[in-house]
Amino acid sequence: MDGTIYILGVGSIGTFLACELMSLPYFKDKVVLLLRNKERLGQFRENGSHLTLERVLDNRQDLVRHKVKATCSSELNVDAIDNLIVTTKTTETETAMRDYLPFLNKHSNILFVHNGFGIIEALNKTVWDNPYTRPNLYQGVTSHSVSFKEKFWYCHKCFGALKIAKVPRTVKDSSVPDAVGPCAMVQNLLDAEMANGSYLEYLNLLIYQCQKFMVNCCMNSTSAILDCVNYELSNIAEVKLLFHAIITECVDVLFKSNNILANSEKAKNILSVPNLFDLVLYLGFVENARNSTSMRLDTLKKRETEIDSLNGWIVKLAKEFDCEATVNKTITLMVKARTTINQRRL
Repeated sequence: MDGTIYILGVGSIGTFLACELMSLPYFKDKVVLLLRNKERLGQFRENGSHLTLERVLDNRQDLVRHKVKATCSSELNVDAIDNLIVTTKTTETETAMRDYLPFLNKHSNILFVHNGFGIIEALNKTVWDNPYTRPNLYQGVTSHSVSFKEKFWYCHKCFGALKIAKVPRTVKDSSVPDAVGPCAMVQNLLDAEMANGSYLEYLNLLIYQCQKFMVNCCMNSTSAILDCVNYELSNIAEVKLLFHAIITECVDVLFKSNNILANSEKAKNILSVPNLFDLVLYLGFVENARNSTSMRLDTLKKRETEIDSLNGWIVKLAKEFDCEATVNKTITLMVKARTTINQRRL
């Protein structure tokens, strides 16, 4: 297999992962960016084919700049894509992947790193409905905070972690330990020091993903609706009540809709409402107090948000499994209204 890693989605996390892979001395020519169209590819080439990652962390401040290969679907000239990292927004992933599906096969390794739930499930329904012939799928969850500065230039503002697991082909497979270990693509990410990566059993990754999901469902949506930086939401009784209600609904829906979670005592203990409530307050108002969420920035820039993969995903599951999700439905509608209001403004 070709060792080249293709990255679809050159936003904050795509740039971060590309730069971390390029930092490996043996990997400089093995990263290829997949840009959305010829126009975007032309813009990248006009930028000297450079990606810039500015680290603004407590213990270090430096500038990382790499010249990276890039192409788009109409110019891609390979028989197959063996390794693919997908970091596009959840709302754009299915469309973005459409042109690359002919290059993927059951031997391909695909790592998804994004907010929310639903993308892998949707692709498995519409594209890879046979679990034994679909590509090797991996789920990644990151707590690194990376924000846009200017075109092809991003700032790494908060050091976090990257956690990865192989997605089981069936629910039955989820109870079987991954004896093979990470593929070469994932191992390369684990070797990149600043990515701070770890490889987990799927249940442990799912628990971590749910924790991150709760933070996003509370912080992203509320900060977007109220147009505020994270710390401005702290120490407000009404915000705490709202977060508690959001989390309570999410926990109920996730455990009723996911057999892997429902059958795990470990998941029930870690993903309790009190534990998640405390976690959201700490990560939102202490660790990331001065940050602005990606959803707030999307609404300010008049872009569509990922609300349908966060609170909206809970609403969709609640309907399917006959659960209550009125708070999350209200939050989803308000984020969409906020987006529309901003888009109408000059």
